[in-house]
Amino acid sequence: MKPKFYDPAVHGITQGMLATWMACRQKARWFLQGYSLKTTTLALTYGEIGHAVLEMAYKDLSIPSPEKVKGYVAKVESLWRKEHPKADKKALEYLEMSLLIAEATLPLYFSYWAKDIKEIKWVQLEQEFKIPYTIQDGRTTFIRGKMDGVFNSGKKLWLFESKFKSRISEEDMVDTLPFEMQVGVYLWALQKLHKKIPSGVLYNVIRRAGLQQKSSETMPQFTQRCIDDIKSRPEFYFLRLEIAISEKDLECFTGELEDMIVDFLDWWEGKSGHYKCTAECINKYGRCNYLPLCASKRFELYTKREMVYRELEDL
Repeated sequence: MKPKFYDPAVHGITQGMLATWMACRQKARWFLQGYSLKTTTLALTYGEIGHAVLEMAYKDLSIPSPEKVKGYVAKVESLWRKEHPKADKKALEYLEMSLLIAEATLPLYFSYWAKDIKEIKWVQLEQEFKIPYTIQDGRTTFIRGKMDGVFNSGKKLWLFESKFKSRISEEDMVDTLPFEMQVGVYLWALQKLHKKIPSGVLYNVIRRAGLQQKSSETMPQFTQRCIDDIKSRPEFYFLRLEIAISEKDLECFTGELEDMIVDFLDWWEGKSGHYKCTAECINKYGRCNYLPLCASKRFELYTKREMVYRELEDL
C-alpha cells in the first residue's frame, strides 16, 4: 500500500530520494511515509551549519571577518532553537559541539579561499530548481533540488559543490564522479536550465577536524588545538577538486536517469517488487536510521515530518 504522505506528481523526486530508494526500498518507504528518527531530526550537524554560513557569506559578496562568521553561525543557531524549543539534552550537546567546530573552522576557510569573492564569476548561488519530467509512457513528475553554486570559467559553465567531511579519498571522488547521483542530477539540471552543456564540477571540500577532545582539555582548549591544526595545514582541510565531465558522460547519465525514474514510479504504483536490502542495515556510515523500525517496530523513537523534503520546503 503506497503512503499517502507522498505523491510524485505533487512533491517530485530529488537525487537524495532516488539514492535512498536505490540503496533500500524499505528505507525509502519509511522515509516517504514521513518517519524521521527523533534524534536525527533534532541534531543540527556541522555540515548543515557550514552550508548555511557559506550561503550567507557568498550572497553578501564579501570576505567575512571572524566576527561576521560568528554572526552567521549565531543566526543559524537562533533559527534552529526557534524551530526546536523542546530539543533534548543530547541534541543540545551535539549542537554546541557543531557550533564550536564551525566557528573555529569557517573563518580560516574564508581566509584561505578569499579569491572566491574576488575572482569567481558566479552565475547563481544556492540555485533551486524544479524541472517537469515526462517519461515515454506519458507519466509525469518533476525533478527538484538545490545546487550550492554555478559559475563561469571563460565560456565554460561549472557546478560548485561543497562537501563537509571528516574522511575523504581524493582518488575515490575522482573515480566515482561520473556515477555520483547528486552530481549527475545537478549537471543534468544545469543543462536544462542554462541550455548549455556544463564542463564539470568543482568540489569544495571542507574537512572536519579529526582530533578528539582529551579528558584533561576544556572545550576552549580543544577548540584552540583544532584551530592550530587547521592553520598548520590548511591545504589538507580546504581541498578543491576540479573534475571535468564529458558530453558522453552526461548523455549516459541522462539515459540512466529515465530508467531510474521509470523503475521508481513502477515501484511506487505497485507494479514492481518491494524488498529490503540488509546490506544497508549497518553500512560504512553506521546503523541505518530505520533499523529500529524494521527490526522491532519501535515507532516511539520516531516523529512524523510535516514536509516530504524539509530542505526544499520553500520550492
